[in-house]
Amino acid sequence: MTARLMVFATPHDGMDEEYNRWYTDVHIPEVLTIPGVVSCERHRLDRGGPDEERYLAVFDLDGDPATILAELRARSMDGRMTMSTASDPARTRVTVWSPL
Repeated sequence: MTARLMVFATPHDGMDEEYNRWYTDVHIPEVLTIPGVVSCERHRLDRGGPDEERYLAVFDLDGDPATILAELRARSMDGRMTMSTASDPARTRVTVWSPL
């Protein structure tokens, strides 16, 4: 593993079930087809404030994170990746973490 892609997200109000179904059944399998994305695990926030994102996806990356992110963005923009109306881009934050 060269880095971890951390996706903090909250779906649109009232759409958690649809969001989680899409993320698990559609989004993760599509992201895992990107070269360099090797695995994913998901987490739900148990405690936090009302403004914190409710879900976290942790993708392990093996390769140049900038190249992998560029491919992820390209697939999201050109339709090769299925997007969900349950996902709220305004409440989604993507970060990349490298091991020390």
